[in-house]
Formats: sequence, C-alpha cells, structure tokens
Amino acid sequence: MPTVFQDRAAISLYDAQFSGTTKSPISKEVIGQILASMRRFKSVCSDFGVPDQNVRVVATEATREAQNSAEFRDRITEVSGWDVELLSKSEEARIGAEGVASSVGCVTGLVMDLGGGSTQLGWMRSEKGVCEMAEKPVSMPYGAAALTKRIETAIDKRAIGLLRDEMKERIAEAFTSLQIPEDLQLDAEAEGGFTMYLSGGGFRGFGYLLLDQHDIKPYPVPIINGFKAPGNAFSSLADLHLDPELSDRLGEKFRISGRRARQIPAVAFLINTLIETLPKIKTVIFCQGGVREGALFEKLPREIRAQDPLHVATLPFAPRSTVPVSLLLSYALPRSAPYIIRFETAPALSNMLIYHSNVPKESRASCGLHSTTTGILASAHGLTHETRALLALSLCERWGGEVSDSNLKTRLQDLVGPELAYWARYLGAIARVVGNVYPAGIIGEEKLRFFATDEMANTGAIMLKVAIREDDPATSAVMVMDSIKNLAKVGKKRNREGFRRKVALNLVRDLE
Repeated sequence: MPTVFQDRAAISLYDAQFSGTTKSPISKEVIGQILASMRRFKSVCSDFGVPDQNVRVVATEATREAQNSAEFRDRITEVSGWDVELLSKSEEARIGAEGVASSVGCVTGLVMDLGGGSTQLGWMRSEKGVCEMAEKPVSMPYGAAALTKRIETAIDKRAIGLLRDEMKERIAEAFTSLQIPEDLQLDAEAEGGFTMYLSGGGFRGFGYLLLDQHDIKPYPVPIINGFKAPGNAFSSLADLHLDPELSDRLGEKFRISGRRARQIPAVAFLINTLIETLPKIKTVIFCQGGVREGALFEKLPREIRAQDPLHVATLPFAPRSTVPVSLLLSYALPRSAPYIIRFETAPALSNMLIYHSNVPKESRASCGLHSTTTGILASAHGLTHETRALLALSLCERWGGEVSDSNLKTRLQDLVGPELAYWARYLGAIARVVGNVYPAGIIGEEKLRFFATDEMANTGAIMLKVAIREDDPATSAVMVMDSIKNLAKVGKKRNREGFRRKVALNLVRDLE
C-alpha cells in the first residue's frame, strides 16, 4: 500500500524506564514528549484528511511492561482522543510477522522481529495474500536494548558465558516449540539452509552495517527493505563486532545512530548465538515491516494483499491502452527468459514505458536508472533489491542506455549478476522499439509484432522475428528502424563477465 507520509520520534520507551539496572516508571518528561508527538500526528492526520476512526494506536512490550502503563495509556487517550490497543505477546508476534509479509512479495522461512525489550521467533509462508505462520511465535527477553544492558552490566566473562548458555537453551526450546511444518524443513535441507526474514530496528541497524561492508562499493540501493545477504556473511560480520569498543566508530556509518551503534555488539552477540543454535541459515532478508506495517496489512482484504507490489507501484503510470503493452513485450521473450524478467520486470516496464517521455532526451536514461532507488519508485514498499535493479536497468536501456555517470549502472549490474543484467538490457531494447512505434503507449491498430524462440543449436541464440506494417509512418521513420536494428547489437555486447546471448534478428515488412 503506497505510503503518503511516514515519521517517527526518536524515543526508546524501554530505555526510558531504566536508570542503570533499576527499573522505574516512564517519567513525566518522556510522557510529555510522547504526548507532544501524538498531538503532532493528530495534526498531520487532519492535514491529510484522515478521519479519527481510521487511526489505530497500538502499544507493544515496553508499554505492556511499564509500571505506569495504564496511566500512560490514559494520558494518550485524553490528549488525542484515540484508544490505545495494548497487544499481548502473541498478538505482537503475529502482527509483527504480518509486517514481514507486507515487506516482501513471497515469504517462506523463519521470521525474527528484534525490538528493544524482546525478540520474537516464528516461521511463515506468505504468498498471494495468504499467510500461514506459527500458531504460537515465541517471545524471548533478548531485545537489542535489554541485551545491551545485560552485557554492559555483566560482572566478568563467566557471566557472559552463562548468558550465552541461557540464550542457547531458550532459543533451542523456542525452535522446537514452533513445530515447523515438515515440508518447510525438507525444502530448507534441499536448498542448503533456511531463509530468515529479519525485522525490527536492532536487526535493521545491523543490516545497514552489512550494506556498508558489501563487496559492491558503494552499495547501489540505499533502502534496507528487501536487502538480501548470505547467512555466512551475516555470521562473519557478527563475529567481527562482538567487541563493544568498535561501537564508538559505528555512529558515523549510514543510517546507524549513536543509540543503534551502542547496541551493535549486543545484536552481534544475539546473531552469533542464533547461528550456533539454529539449523543452518542460508540467506537473511531484511524487512522494513514490523508491528506498524503489520497492523495495517492485516486489515487489508485478501484480494489486495495478493497484488504484486511492483505492479501496484507502477500501475498509476501505465498508458491507457486497450491492448496491454506487456502483452507485446511478452512475445519478444523466449521460453528461456527468467521468471523474474517475464512476470515481474516486463509488466512493470510496460507500465513505465512512457513515464520519462517529457524529460530532456539526454536525461531520460539516467532518470530511468535512478527511478527505483532515489526516483519516483523509491517509496514503493515490498520490493527486493534485485527487483529494483532489474527495472532500473531495463528503463535505462529503454531510453538508449547512455548515462553521463556509468558508476551506478555498473553497480546495479553487479548486484543482479551478468545473466540477469543481459536480460534487463534485452528487455529494455525491446521496450525502446515499442515506445518508438507507439509513443503514447496506446496500441490501437496493429503495427508491430514480435515472435521469439530459442535456437536449438549450441549457440544459444535468441531467434527474434520482428514484423512491421509496410509503408506506415509509425514504423518506417529513421528512429524506429534504428531501434529495431539495435536489437541485434544487444547480443553482440559482452558485459564485464563475458556473458551474452546472440540475437538473430529477422525483420519482416509484412504483418500478415
């Protein structure tokens, strides 16, 4: 669901209740700050025309466990007029899992949400709007702030060792109690390990650290949602940051605040313990969605939840054509085209076919290249980094592929790998032909047709037949013919890793 406004107050309710190791009620000063933030949000809702009945205020563990919880919640209701919904442990875990489901189109694996006071562990399968999850996700008292406090107040290494032993025992019991479906376990064994979906500020802070340490420098997508990393990289980085003295320098990293930097050693300690205790984790995927997003997502009808997030994000820009542009693009893709290109990138590219038409021609390719990371689609929720990169590369090629700064283009190609980068370039070149023949993106009278097959011989060539209407000004103009001829050049260009598929072009001047 598109977001029109998003903000947060940098207040930790968990930290606000502690002075050293002594727990106290939430102070009047902190309550005052929160009430001021709630008044501001009420004003924001008024500015955007949001009625009071559409506002849902939920409170999680820090409020649930506060000594003056009832008084605190009453003050919020008194000031805002909104009732505060206090979530139980199980409700918090379930809604947090729904937030993960909103973050990535398809979820299959383990789910963890790391808050300030606790962390939740569960499993989930979510596809086409239907979520299956652990009946009772397990909440453990190892939140980023709570664990930081326990580590900082530990007397000696023996105390740290005892804490680790305690955590390993609790995590092992939690995993067993989840009763993970047998087919999910068999899939994990076949694929070399589980995929783990991570949400919560503590994990996201660690995710930004992984972004900073990535082999692609600088990493091309400055968005944590949908960022994927191998489990061994996740574990290795945790091993490096167990030392609290390293945290002093982390506050200078992108999107890592001083508070998050202080928590990194504790998060690394948790990760290290998880890796030692759980079955093998092959891949981790970071999710922006948590309780806030889950509280919205669970209210949506199934048919809306089932929609592809990339299609939803690009649909407002689609040409109003009775014949879908995506249908024309699909005929130019042979059977060997990867699923993500055929069923995700191509439909989105067809929606964005004419969006940058009014941009000066020398900027169009660059606008397309930046559109999914810092441009018009940067706000789209639920996209993986691979999805963003492929659409950006395809849009860049749709407008000719020439950019003044090729650095971002190179890094996005490195992100998806040589084969997918080739297919993005091929698809973009096809879209350029379609855009030249139908500049408004409206397909009425048929003037262009594609037919693509894979050559059976060892060359692996794409046999592409392009049929155009004879003597039609829409197909005979110089720029149209040049873009058709350039299709053959796509197969001649080798990317840096040497991957290519030859395009055997057959131009037919007859649609019959």
